[in-house]
Amino acid sequence: MTIDLTAEQVLDEIHRAILTADFAALAPLTPALETALAIAENSRDRALLQRLSTKASRNAACLLAAGRGVRAAQRRVTELRDANLGFATYDGRGQRAQHALPTRLTKRF
Repeated sequence: MTIDLTAEQVLDEIHRAILTADFAALAPLTPALETALAIAENSRDRALLQRLSTKASRNAACLLAAGRGVRAAQRRVTELRDANLGFATYDGRGQRAQHALPTRLTKRF
């Protein structure tokens, strides 16, 4: 990543990396973004600053959605792993109880 990219270009590259789940590409983009934002900080162009704000908000929303997706996948993997161990029920006090799957012998009766 070259340092001469504008802040808008770096924000677009970050967005592309998020959409393609290329999270390793985000690390080298951070210094480039900091440099580009330091240059843009001196700008008095309100339109530019508004575009940067819009793109930064878009990237933040995408990162939040990606995080929710990862957490949902983690929950699903846990559910599938727990299903192999048995099943869970809850008593009247809301306490969880884990039950083993029936053995072959009990399945026959």
